[in-house]
Amino acid sequence: MKRIRSIAVYLSLISSVIFSGCFSLSIDKRVEVNPEEDWLMIGGNPQKTNVSRSDSLLNPPFNLYWQYDVDGGLAKNCISVSDAIVFVNTLNGESYALDIFSGKSLGRTSAMGSSSYSTPLIDNNNIIVTSSGIKGNMIFSYNLISGIEKWKRNIGSVESSPVMVGEDLLVCSVNNKIYRLNSKTGYIVWVTRPRNERFPQYSFYNSPTVYGDQVFAGNNGGSMFAFDLNNGRELWKYKTGFSISCDVSAKDGKIYFGSDDGNFYCLDTAGILVWKKDLRTKFQAASTFYKDLVITAGIDGNVYAMNSQNGDPVWTFKTKGAVWATPLLHKDLIFIGSYDRRFYCLDAGSGKELWNYLCEGRVRTSAVVWKDYIFTASDDKYVYCFSNKEMKKEK
Repeated sequence: MKRIRSIAVYLSLISSVIFSGCFSLSIDKRVEVNPEEDWLMIGGNPQKTNVSRSDSLLNPPFNLYWQYDVDGGLAKNCISVSDAIVFVNTLNGESYALDIFSGKSLGRTSAMGSSSYSTPLIDNNNIIVTSSGIKGNMIFSYNLISGIEKWKRNIGSVESSPVMVGEDLLVCSVNNKIYRLNSKTGYIVWVTRPRNERFPQYSFYNSPTVYGDQVFAGNNGGSMFAFDLNNGRELWKYKTGFSISCDVSAKDGKIYFGSDDGNFYCLDTAGILVWKKDLRTKFQAASTFYKDLVITAGIDGNVYAMNSQNGDPVWTFKTKGAVWATPLLHKDLIFIGSYDRRFYCLDAGSGKELWNYLCEGRVRTSAVVWKDYIFTASDDKYVYCFSNKEMKKEK
């Protein structure tokens, strides 16, 4: 891997110029994407299993390697990593590129609108992001080498992250639609919405999950939907008792998700209930998997590990604040943050706390691991990097 050495930055363009196609973030060397180790999209893959791709042995306790003030709020999913660069979207509509080894900014763009809730999707040397707000509701692709917008599409307000499958990407919108677009051109391959919804004001606030030839997403009407990946046709829906805000995680022919009716669900890919567990909490987090466990978190502040076959509880870890972040698995470790301002490392098999770090603000953002480095972010507008390594002091 060649180190990215420099970046050209053009700052503070007025919105009329920005939306005519000019961006302020460019780099002078190609990003060498390695799909085997890089975190290129939300959840790490289209199935959203939230399992680290790093082979590094990480052993708590960890050092704070660096922290960086992005001067804006951060959503529960907003970090991707490739070629020693961390890409971060903020709720004030900016996208940052940070150098992992130094913790310094390589540049930023403010071309996205008033807010971005999405994880940047890394598509070779292009970054694809979504935006919402008074400046525009868009999905953008821009090139990191030229700094020039490749394409943009207005698909309505978006609070989800794009997911890549082959050369196409899928994204949910607040207008209760799911779009499949070509990642190279932005051409809309298909657009779909649930059939027979009694209330058209229902919305998708989560991101699509892809497993096999099906696309899964739940809306705030309380229904989980499956659509055909090839043509967008609705295949089935499963009704829960209240809204679904979290993303689906899929593994071994089953999908897992929580509903704000207090239950955590396991369905097969035909939409048949396998089991459900009453955890008496609402959910913002997706899930991860360790051996025969499915691990998730509730806004009641608990991290839950259940037997993935029958939902039997195995362990529970209680934080002192709400949890919006999705647990991330790295080998036999779980990384997760809480509104109690702490970032935790847990033993995945037992739920035992192994380490924590007190951040300046509430930790809402899901963690990402890249090689020897662990990333999260908090409401104090800081992106944090932890490692077993210590940064060398400049002479």
